[in-house]
Amino acid sequence: MKNILLGSLLLAAATVEAQPRYNLALVSDYIFRGLTKTDHEPALQGGTDVKRGDAYAGIWFSNIDTPDESEGIPVEMDAYFGYNHRFGGFNLDTSVITYNYLVDSLQDETEFRLATNPSKGWELSVARGIKQKTWYPEIRYEQYLQHRLYLDLIAGVWLADDADDKGISLRAELARDFPEFYSIDLFVAADYISDETPFGMDNDKDDSDFQVVFGIRKNF
Repeated sequence: MKNILLGSLLLAAATVEAQPRYNLALVSDYIFRGLTKTDHEPALQGGTDVKRGDAYAGIWFSNIDTPDESEGIPVEMDAYFGYNHRFGGFNLDTSVITYNYLVDSLQDETEFRLATNPSKGWELSVARGIKQKTWYPEIRYEQYLQHRLYLDLIAGVWLADDADDKGISLRAELARDFPEFYSIDLFVAADYISDETPFGMDNDKDDSDFQVVFGIRKNF
């Protein structure tokens, strides 16, 4: 609850001098770094963010899957803020993200993230989960194609301090925007993870997972 209040206050303060932007999406599956958060069911997602200079903040929501005995609302709310430091031709994007679950069966998480863009279309990042003691290094490449198509390629690795296991996640997304049709985006993505339980031990069973996700989204 403290994380939710902090994120709301930061976003409210930022909107005083910046114009907020809004986003809405409907996806066939909520995949987060290779792991489904809706048990392979659809998700309705949306949020708002603001940017002033190199500083930014935002709040984002999605429905999630929870155990049957859970009490609360099956919703995830992420609050984040950050600053993209620039040093000549080099940048270092530092941010803090809080993952807040409005149910009693899931643990909230706070994540610190560092990212840089070594060249056009490329991003290298590493995220540190404080409560669950996880690491997630990631590399991303985005390429704009002809006919308003763009390709997004992502590779990352789940690592945990208290586990011998790991999970390699891969994602390839192809999207197209339609400015003539209410400026919506349609996309299809292929997601793979080498282990659906990446926080276990070496002797547990590693079950990989592959999913194809479809979605529609719009920015306001």
